[in-house]
Amino acid sequence: MIRLNLIPREERKVQRVISDFNKGVILVLAIVGVCLILYLYQYRQLSEVMERTAWVQKRLKELEEIKKKVDDYKARNTELERRIKLIQELEDNRNGPLFVMDSLSKTIPERSWINKFTETGYSAKLEGIAWNEFTVSDFLKNLQASKYFGNVELKSIKKQIMQDLPLRSFVINASLNYSGKTKENVDTSKGKGVKEKG
Repeated sequence: MIRLNLIPREERKVQRVISDFNKGVILVLAIVGVCLILYLYQYRQLSEVMERTAWVQKRLKELEEIKKKVDDYKARNTELERRIKLIQELEDNRNGPLFVMDSLSKTIPERSWINKFTETGYSAKLEGIAWNEFTVSDFLKNLQASKYFGNVELKSIKKQIMQDLPLRSFVINASLNYSGKTKENVDTSKGKGVKEKG
């Protein structure tokens, strides 16, 4: 079937221009709509990010306050531990000399005498006289067995004549442990703990 366009040429041009203009307006409106949708989507995403950022900053401030409290607690705890340790040391030093002297009197074997006992800090120097070398040896063993003396070392032993008797003068150095507690620190990675005696 044959179709004939009976519209004059001038009107056809106008209709074509109007049709092209309508298409252009529709295309522009479609592009503006798509841009508006993308803008709204990006705006919503940005709002969510800003809300999360604000929440994180608020949480960080709360955590900083908690951290300050924890740091303050740790500082006070360290100070309290230092004071407790100092009090324990003072307590040991208050009663310690009595126990040290009592232990010393029990460790001195018969036929030996202490002439001089010098204490400097946590170390002691004992000067005395014994009947013979075996008596000095017994005294050293007794001191080493005492929980109040450590690092017992014979510094010198000399022959000395007193009232026509051949005696032995000796000098012994030792460290003092006023608490009477000895700790052997063993590597815990090998499955052994701390052994405490006393």
